Amino acid sequence: MRIALLEDDEYMSELIKLCLNGDGYDVQLFSHGKELVKSLGRESYDLLIIDWVLPDIQGDEVLAWVREHIEWPVPVLFVTQRDSEDDIVHALNAGADDYMPKPVSQQILLARVKA
Repeated sequence: MRIALLEDDEYMSELIKLCLNGDGYDVQLFSHGKELVKSLGRESYDLLIIDWVLPDIQGDEVLAWVREHIEWPVPVLFVTQRDSEDDIVHALNAGADDYMPKPVSQQILLARVKA
């Protein structure tokens, strides 16, 4: 399974990548939303894991772009520091398939990716 991970925190992105690679997933890292959007114009992924707070555009803007422009139903998992009920509801209503607040449990992350 090919996973695009959009996370600007280098430590967190490496931690998630190691966790997913260890379970056999192919993970491509992105630190900017515009990089991921550009890649989605030429690459396909089986899952997108998106952080909300990014240096260029917000994760919910990336999600809106994905739902408007990507023709296949790619699942989107938000993994972010934003953990208010309003944030979770907003992301899910905008088309996210799941939402995990940081810090993430590796076992729970793997279970949600498999699901």
